[in-house]
Amino acid sequence: MDEKEKAQLAQALKAQLAGGQRPGPVIPSVRPAIRPNLAPFALAACAANAHLHRHIDEALRLADPAWDVQTAGSMLVHHPALVTLPMEDAPYACRLVGVSLAAQHDQRARACLGEIMRDGWRRAWQMVSAGESISLERFRVMHPREQQQEPDAELVVLAWYAGICGVPVAETPLREALDHSLVKALHRLTLAAAEIDPASRSRYDAALRYDQLWWRAAGGDSGDRELATRLSAARDVLRQVAQVDQSASPGPGDVWQAAFLLAGTDAGLDDGTTVSMLAGLFALRQVPATQSPTAYGPTPSVGAPADGEELCRAHADLAVQLRETHRLSGELDRARDRLSAREAEISRLTGILSARGEPEPEVQYTVRSITERVLVAGGHETLSRNLQTWLPNSVCIATNGKEDLDPAVLSTTRLVVVLTSYISHSFSGKVINEAHKRDLPVVMLDWRSAKHILQEIDRALAAQQDLPAKQ
Repeated sequence: MDEKEKAQLAQALKAQLAGGQRPGPVIPSVRPAIRPNLAPFALAACAANAHLHRHIDEALRLADPAWDVQTAGSMLVHHPALVTLPMEDAPYACRLVGVSLAAQHDQRARACLGEIMRDGWRRAWQMVSAGESISLERFRVMHPREQQQEPDAELVVLAWYAGICGVPVAETPLREALDHSLVKALHRLTLAAAEIDPASRSRYDAALRYDQLWWRAAGGDSGDRELATRLSAARDVLRQVAQVDQSASPGPGDVWQAAFLLAGTDAGLDDGTTVSMLAGLFALRQVPATQSPTAYGPTPSVGAPADGEELCRAHADLAVQLRETHRLSGELDRARDRLSAREAEISRLTGILSARGEPEPEVQYTVRSITERVLVAGGHETLSRNLQTWLPNSVCIATNGKEDLDPAVLSTTRLVVVLTSYISHSFSGKVINEAHKRDLPVVMLDWRSAKHILQEIDRALAAQQDLPAKQ
């Protein structure tokens, strides 16, 4: 729970205490007292979606570093939804925090988020781009859920992005249900964050600190002259030893990736060492491929710039291929899950068909004509005609897609039989409900043999005749 939510909670409690003197019963509201902040849940959903990583990299390639400077000091990065993310997803969430904060007042940041939404959450992007009031129910009718999860990540992202773009979201039952699911998720994530081992939490906090230190050093503010001097000295050493000119500052994405990489190795570095190590990590990306990693002597100038450019291109191509491989692996896992679900359904249906194909046991029963009035619902038309021959006064309704029940038929009926082996759920439910309204006995049979069905009807009618005699 961030500071804004705590303040809202305090205001809500004060309002309840102020109204405590009013007479009459207190009726609790169905809507949550505090509307959860959608931003951390939406950012976590974007970062956890491996398919979006490539789109985030592309959209934020030219992001303004100023958007990222205040990220580490924002309460959003300490929200349980972000703290509990895996270390490989956390850098993407932190990058999006800066953009989402800037999007409140910067059109360029909103455009970056629009590119991410268009490529990664196209259905939500299309709904918001229409500019009309959004109904979550209508959105779900148009676009059914692809994954059953709580809270619904797509609805969270939709409502969050609509708020950034100033598009209203209608107050509907599904919107309230989304708030309730977020409250539950916040409670669950808060418990999960409290159970994170101290080493993992210290690495996450260290990554936030390392990112903030870099921007303080690179910005050259008057209050961080010592860090700026340390960074300048590290760059001079790298320029002399590795012959790498690091005059151009890395982008926010590179800083976050390097900060989490360094924090995963050592989370206890001091400020100056952190800045020097980050400068070294950025320099490693510019070292020419032909340069010896063990002896950094003078390197011939002929061919070195071309080799460096070739290494940068190879590194960029490798990163793109790794992200594409990660995306394809995720799609393969999802396809494998869908295939497993279909195989399970096929196995279940095959079992039902096998059971139906087994011969029914022979019974010792002499078929006779039953004159009592019985309603038999279900079964195919051939079976229904066979039963009607031995039930002359009864009503047999076969399952043929046109079946219907006239409730007046039940007024003179002694017994209702439902053949569960071949009947629709809606029709069987209608028959059973009408029978219960009239206190008629209902017999559910799975037999497909007319002889078995007639025997069970005979037994049920005989039991009805014996009941008054025993009473």
